[in-house]
Amino acid sequence: MTNPSWREIKWAKVPAKPDGLWTVVLEHISGPRLLRVSVKDKDEKNAEVPVKWRPSKTEECGANGIPKDPSNPPSTAATLIASAPYGALVGKLGGSTADLPETGASGPYSGRKAFTAGAYCVVTLAASDGGPLFLTMNDAPASFTAHSGELTVFIEEAPL
Repeated sequence: MTNPSWREIKWAKVPAKPDGLWTVVLEHISGPRLLRVSVKDKDEKNAEVPVKWRPSKTEECGANGIPKDPSNPPSTAATLIASAPYGALVGKLGGSTADLPETGASGPYSGRKAFTAGAYCVVTLAASDGGPLFLTMNDAPASFTAHSGELTVFIEEAPL
């Protein structure tokens, strides 16, 4: 499949400071399907919307987060998804608005599918994947109180 037939599912606002750690974007979605998440500079009514949010009072970034400086890498071990850039838009399928990363061989969110969305991503959902879709800013949970702003995302699906 080189050019999937995308179908709109939802426009959503993802606040940098959600109620909890994660914002529920879809109550439930299941595989098999492709899921496309893209950050937009205009909303569904074609009104301009911000494409940057603030992880702190002194930092601003877009959905791709703040790139790591190889000579002075920030500690990302305490962020929700350690492999994602600080401040990036991240997502997970399944779980709850209060989920924290777990430690163990089964991954940071056992039984859930976690991913870095950034400004644009396509996620493949297997037949066994399903649950609510959550999005948020990648940061340490204790730092969420310093966040501000929100991003507008467009969610689409395509059959596999």
